[in-house]
Amino acid sequence: MEYFKDITKGMVIGVANIIPGVSGGTMALVLGIYERLISSLHGISGQTVRAFAKLFTFSREGLNIFREELKRIDAWFLFRIGAGAIIAIVALAKIMTHLLEHWHDPTYGFFFGLVMVSAAAPWKLMKKRGIAAVLLMIISAALLVGISNLSSGEQLIEKARVKQELALAGEGDAAGNRSLNGLDPWRAGYMFLMGAVSISAMILPGISGSFLLLLMGGYFDILKAIASRDLPVLAVFSAGCLVGVLVFSRLLELLLRKWHDQTMAFLVGLVVGSLWLIWPFKTSETVGSEIVYLENTIPRSLGTNEFITIAAFLVGSLIVLALMRIEKKEDAPEK
Repeated sequence: MEYFKDITKGMVIGVANIIPGVSGGTMALVLGIYERLISSLHGISGQTVRAFAKLFTFSREGLNIFREELKRIDAWFLFRIGAGAIIAIVALAKIMTHLLEHWHDPTYGFFFGLVMVSAAAPWKLMKKRGIAAVLLMIISAALLVGISNLSSGEQLIEKARVKQELALAGEGDAAGNRSLNGLDPWRAGYMFLMGAVSISAMILPGISGSFLLLLMGGYFDILKAIASRDLPVLAVFSAGCLVGVLVFSRLLELLLRKWHDQTMAFLVGLVVGSLWLIWPFKTSETVGSEIVYLENTIPRSLGTNEFITIAAFLVGSLIVLALMRIEKKEDAPEK
């Protein structure tokens, strides 16, 4: 049962990482596995590499050392979470692209409900809650909103216009589908950097790795690479992800160990601030065949789209409430 739950949680994190504005780290935090995940990732070190090398001695002692190392880093937990995330990303990349293109508001409404209700979960993990914690929350929320506004509406429209012009010229598909086999080292290096930066954001609650990929111009390239199984692109991007997650998880583990409540308050602020990014109703402008979403807005009237979005929001909220209720029952001591 625990294995199935971990894989399911990994799938939720994987789906969240596909959607710009939604953070996989947020979902890990509200699902109650964030600190365990960071601790496990932090445990991977040179000792792990040496234990793996012992396997090639083909001895019982080497096998035992490797088994003990797997236990130390909580490897099977990592494997289940990672497997669930990969399954969701590979299986749902095309579906999520379709939903974002044709059902943008309900999709974001669903995740808005998930995140809004679940923000209470990390708050409860803090031992001390006071003015200092609230100030940290406000600072981190404001920081996240500021980051989300780095690209102006004009810049987003211009980026979409250039993309459309390249596509019409016959260069867009070639650029979007090309493999790293024919690319120069600078392109490969940038793909590696995008992997390292985006995965670091993905494990930080509130910061969307997909959103950063969008800002860095690589979001659609990676989605296409996943959908078309472009292994060279995915290999370089994954290598960047591996380096990024190992380095950044160490920083987070240190912060959680030395300044737990302050770090959690900062993370809660990021979760709350992410609601600004995933607000479903936005102004938009059509550039060619693409809809560019700009600023948050409040609907002036309620139509079919608004009712479906509200329904999706309620479904997302109820799912989190149900999960919290189940977790509370499982954690309750037996009488």
